[in-house]
Amino acid sequence: MLVHDQQEYAAAAKLLAPGDRIVLANGEWRDFAVRLSATGQADKPITLTAETPGKVILTGRSSLRMAGNWLVVSDLVFRDGHGGDEELIAFRDGAKRWAENSRLTGVVVDGYGPPDAARTDHWVSLYGRNNRVDHSHFAGKAHGGAMLVVVRAANLPLENHHRIDHNYFGPRPPLGENGGETIRIGTSQESQSDSFTVVEDNFFERCDGEAEIVSIKSGANILRRNTVVESQGAFVMRHGHGNRIEDNVFFGNGVKRTGGIRVINRRQIVRNNYLEGLAGEGPYSAISLMNGVPNSPLNRYAQVEDALIARNSVIDAAAVTLGNGANEELSLPPISTRFVDNLFVNAKRGDPFVAKADIAGIAFAGNVMSVPGPAALPVAMARRTVTLARAANGLLYPTDPALAKLGVDRTLKPIAREETGVSWYAKPAASPLPGSH
Repeated sequence: MLVHDQQEYAAAAKLLAPGDRIVLANGEWRDFAVRLSATGQADKPITLTAETPGKVILTGRSSLRMAGNWLVVSDLVFRDGHGGDEELIAFRDGAKRWAENSRLTGVVVDGYGPPDAARTDHWVSLYGRNNRVDHSHFAGKAHGGAMLVVVRAANLPLENHHRIDHNYFGPRPPLGENGGETIRIGTSQESQSDSFTVVEDNFFERCDGEAEIVSIKSGANILRRNTVVESQGAFVMRHGHGNRIEDNVFFGNGVKRTGGIRVINRRQIVRNNYLEGLAGEGPYSAISLMNGVPNSPLNRYAQVEDALIARNSVIDAAAVTLGNGANEELSLPPISTRFVDNLFVNAKRGDPFVAKADIAGIAFAGNVMSVPGPAALPVAMARRTVTLARAANGLLYPTDPALAKLGVDRTLKPIAREETGVSWYAKPAASPLPGSH
């Protein structure tokens, strides 16, 4: 059903049945608080979409709320306005009704924000479970608040099983304070339970909002196959246990504060990640293991325990920091932690390892380091000259076949910029990738 104004939409939205489809007519829709509350079926979802992708522009004080089951919203653009409250797009309508098995796809949010820079909001708030945000474009958030959040609270489903994939997360300027994450999964309050959210195949470009590009604050989440370019921050296992960060590619291009992966808490796995040209140190290090707080409250830092750091390639990185943040309060160093079969190569920089605390609880096995100058730490790590060559996937690998089982797998294929977001809305100017000149 094609609708041409808000009154026609409101009438159509009251009569929705499984398989129904509402199409917004091309043009500008100003101050449109969209409410899609309905129940579809797995084989007959209820859809809200644009007459032509990219030709339906929601402006002014527009927003979207979706609640119910088996809903799909696609091909809309939010631009030249602000949502007016704490959530622009929310997978809920009211405190007690949320969305499940629903999807936001092919949606653009470009610089949508309040005129008062001090106000904060989230562009997308995921509630409920089994929801998906994919092939969407988010760029230019200059005010406070995480761009996309998974909201977890005692009165809501905690085992979320959301999927966030194939999105383009474009430039976000430094906020200058906490609250500038691109993605946050949960909060400290419910962080000891598992979310099971998957963040995969996304492209993060110049996401500089704060030190945490993706902030994991729950358990059993997976971050995989994402590409991160010139972003001043890191993927951070802030709270929660049993998370995995694997098969991601980070290109720093030597930009200051470009980081990689920060590890906190128990049973975390960091494997098969490629990290090149990251200039960050401390919490912005290519790999950083935090110190913990004894009997840590939920909002502080649990000790790193039983972490596995395996088969990562760390190339031309400024720092790999062990025991980061160590002080009187953060007094517990990592324990029962293993570095296995990683490759560390610096052509010009020296040894990137920095110890801020006791590293006796970290075991090293099968790692190789190729750096000029003396070793920084007394760890068992083979030091040898490693020659690298860039493969067809754009990543550097040792030319010596004897080193083939070190660092990232040769089958790793970084998600390309053009595979994310939408094809019908222009992305900002691209940051160069190594080897692409």
